[in-house]
Amino acid sequence: MTRRLARVIFERVIARKREYCVYRSETVSSFDEGGEQIAVYDRAQPPSAQVSDAYRAHMGRRSRWLMFRRLRRGQAVLLVLQKNDRLAGIGWIQHWRPLRHEFWWLEDNGVALGPFWTSPALRGQGIYGRLLAKAAEEARQRGWKPLSIWAESSNTPSIRGIEKAGFKSLGTHRVHTYLLGLIRRHYVVSEASERPTISAFGSSA
Repeated sequence: MTRRLARVIFERVIARKREYCVYRSETVSSFDEGGEQIAVYDRAQPPSAQVSDAYRAHMGRRSRWLMFRRLRRGQAVLLVLQKNDRLAGIGWIQHWRPLRHEFWWLEDNGVALGPFWTSPALRGQGIYGRLLAKAAEEARQRGWKPLSIWAESSNTPSIRGIEKAGFKSLGTHRVHTYLLGLIRRHYVVSEASERPTISAFGSSA
């Protein structure tokens, strides 16, 4: 058994600790299609076998099984951006039910944006921002709200992208789960007012 696999099993079965910067949608930057079109897939219009295979190649077998199952159940919507027939970025919109296990303290109901992925070769080209804005617009068009999104506190690029899109910070939170989630703890690390934010128009000191 590899060290990575042993760690995954330990975190899923024994104990897992995560620290998130959490945000909610108020006024989100408008979406500008520009460039390549972002495809949207759901239960009524599922992704093709080609898209499914490309997703698996980049995100792994388990992610494809889990997320595509949610899509087939009507619990998730997939966004895909391709450049030159290659996968450039992926985004998800998810119903709240599958996420309550870890984020029970945030909402009783709602919609989560994410996870998102951008091809390493294309990072820094605004793909994440485009996918995020498209996801927020798609959720609004479907009447889904409130919109929440989070990133691990160490993921600075994602946090910057979320704040540039105009999401309101709800602070930094730590979640501990033990024994397959039978024991759960939530801690507030910092309130929203204690975090410097990046507005949709630039950074603040």
